[in-house]
This record gives sequence, structure tokens and C-alpha cells, in this order.
Amino acid sequence: MEKRNKNIDEIDLKLLNLLQENSRITIRELSEKLYLSTTPIHERIKKLEKAGYIKQYITLLDPKKIEKNLIVYISVNLTRHTKEVVEGFENAVNKLDEITECYYISGNSDFLLKVYCKDMQEYHLFITEKFSVIENISQFYSSFVMTESKITYQFKL
Repeated sequence: MEKRNKNIDEIDLKLLNLLQENSRITIRELSEKLYLSTTPIHERIKKLEKAGYIKQYITLLDPKKIEKNLIVYISVNLTRHTKEVVEGFENAVNKLDEITECYYISGNSDFLLKVYCKDMQEYHLFITEKFSVIENISQFYSSFVMTESKITYQFKL
């Protein structure tokens, strides 16, 4: 495997893969898997955090267990594409808890949003009371997820 950055080596790549599989793995378990003592493992993790390879550690919840059964992708077109309009839209979207992902994209739409709601009624309230009042939206289209065939947050390094 070729190096992606001169600041990290194969051991760092293996360490990142293991942490992606289970961020709660102990330093001791990592040292056993990578055949290093705990001190270098700890130092490598701190180095990877400081360099920005590791952004954060999170707990992934099952949306269905917390009654977020409806997943919707919203394609959004804006009225204008000035810096102020784009930033204003992004700021408004960032305040809405239902929206978990927001991408400024090229193509037929300006933005792609991922939204989680309990059900269609909650989605309707979200659209009518929170989303449609955002300024400079010219149109939007909703795509409802029927089934999920793949979800991963891991990058194979």
C-alpha cells in the first residue's frame, strides 16, 4: 500500500483502521494487535489527533431505536448563488436538528440534505414550520428512503 502522507506510516494506517472499527478499543488491546508497547500507541494516537486525521470520537445510534424511522434526502435550489445567500442558507440549516448532513453540490441542485424524522407527520411539520421559511429557496424535492443496503463510516486505509 502506498503512503498517503509522509507523516504517517503503515502502523498509523493499521491503527486508524482499528480505531474506525471500534473507537473504544483500549490502548492495551491496540498494542497487542500492532505488536507495540502502550506508550508508542498512545503517542501515535495523539499525533494523529493533532494532525487532524482523527476528527472526533462519536457513538453511532440506531435511528429506529430513537424513533427516527423516516430518512429523507432533500435536493434544494436557491434563488441566487451569492456568497451571502449560500452562507445564509447554510447557517439556517445548521440550526435545524432534523438535518444531519448538508452538502453544497454541483449538478441539478445546489444543496443535498439528509433529514431524519419520526414519521411523515413529523416531516410535514418540519417542512411547513421550519424548512420552507428559510429565505432564498426557489424549490426543493424530497426523496424518501425505502430501504438501506449499505451504511458505513469507515475508510479502508
